Amino acid sequence: MESILNLGNQCKSDNAFTKKARLLQSMYRVKIGEEEGVGPTKTSKRKYGNMISGGEISGKNFLMKETFEYAKKRVKNRKDNETIDEFRLFNNLLSSMPMAFNLFHPLMLLLEENPEKVTLTIRSIFKNIPVFVVTKIGLEFIPTPIEKYAKDKSAMDAYIQFQDNNGEKHIIAIETKYTDILGLNEAHNCEEQKQMLIDTGLFCAEFEGLLIANKIKLTQIYRNLLLTERYREVENLKDSYSVVLSPKEHPSTEKEIRSVTEYLKPEYAYKLSAVTLEDFVDTMIQCLPEYYAQVYERFRERYLEFE
Repeated sequence: MESILNLGNQCKSDNAFTKKARLLQSMYRVKIGEEEGVGPTKTSKRKYGNMISGGEISGKNFLMKETFEYAKKRVKNRKDNETIDEFRLFNNLLSSMPMAFNLFHPLMLLLEENPEKVTLTIRSIFKNIPVFVVTKIGLEFIPTPIEKYAKDKSAMDAYIQFQDNNGEKHIIAIETKYTDILGLNEAHNCEEQKQMLIDTGLFCAEFEGLLIANKIKLTQIYRNLLLTERYREVENLKDSYSVVLSPKEHPSTEKEIRSVTEYLKPEYAYKLSAVTLEDFVDTMIQCLPEYYAQVYERFRERYLEFE
């Protein structure tokens, strides 16, 4: 560890991008007047500049009071199989989980007030997806019972449900990343999930052979895609889309996406794509009413102004 001025302990093992992001969140902690906290877990002994203490009381990890209240409600009413980490959600400024809450909960609020404005904004971001009317936006979603879907605890960080101009239902499942790298470990006893992935019909024959021969592992990005496709099948949706949302400088997103899309049949290449966090936030600022645009200006300052 190393300490920079009064910004608290940093982490020597961080890659270049994570180092910048941790420093930015350490600066944010100082700005909001919070003391350095322990992390990354509740039982950790070391303090880091990106950690706060008592966030479950202060709500300082959230950009809106309403988002903090929503986060508390989600923790209090946590359902079976939900993997919401309370300590991380409230106290880790660097974590992508509270970032996702800060990113999508304002849209959830605005959808109740002004669904037309939300629909126009989502259309502006996902220009190649046939969004006619947004019907629902949610966070940390594990469809249950899990036995009906992907049969594991994979979750959608966020999702957008919409109808096309024929009234057909669709879903966009979103993986939000800040400094995270999608897990490279394969789930245990995942032969059934591998077969379900093959049964989606999205992949070329070469992929099927490599997957069965264990030359390709069923890593997180595949499990996320499987969850989205299984949700489409079970809920009888017209179509589904998986999107990775991360900063433009994120060191691995492009490679992670390419590791999957190279095996998708050409007609299904649209199934997995990436959107930069910068483009998403800039669109929010440009399209949303002033009150909400200001929330996303604060988001940009907190998470994305590295220089």
